[in-house]
Amino acid sequence: MNQMQAFIEKAKKDKELMAKLDTLGASGAEAGKIVALAAEHGFAITAEEYRQAAQTTCPHKKGELKEEDLEAAAGGATKDRWYPDVCNQKTRVEYECVGLLALTWCDHYRREYYGRDRGPNGGECYHVCVKGRYAYEGNGYGDPVL
Repeated sequence: MNQMQAFIEKAKKDKELMAKLDTLGASGAEAGKIVALAAEHGFAITAEEYRQAAQTTCPHKKGELKEEDLEAAAGGATKDRWYPDVCNQKTRVEYECVGLLALTWCDHYRREYYGRDRGPNGGECYHVCVKGRYAYEGNGYGDPVL
C-alpha cells in the first residue's frame, strides 16, 4: 500500500484526522496543507500524489457503499452536510455531498451505480439528494449526462 492510500485508510478510522481533512477541503486548502497534515501523522506524500488522488477518486465506482453498509458503518463514514444556504443552490453532486477525496459522504446523498449496462440515458450512475435538491443520471464523477 502506498503512502497516499495508507493516509486515506488512517483518515477513515481517525475521526479527528477526518475532521481536519474535512475543514481543509471545505476551505479549498492548497495541496501543501494536506501534505503537511499527512506529514504530521507520519505519512510522506507529495502534492502531486494528492492531486492525482483528488482527480482519480470516484465514490461511485469500485468500493462504493451500499445502503446497508452505511447503516452498519461505525463512525466517520457519513456526515450530515445539509446546509440550506449552500445546498439549496445545488443542482448536482459536489464537494459538499462527498467531502475531501470522497471520504465523507453526506447522509442525504444516494447514488445507484448502473454498471456495464449503463442507465437509460447512457450514464454510469443515478445521483439523488434525498432533500430534493437533485435527481439525475450522470457519470461516476457526478457530471450530468447531456
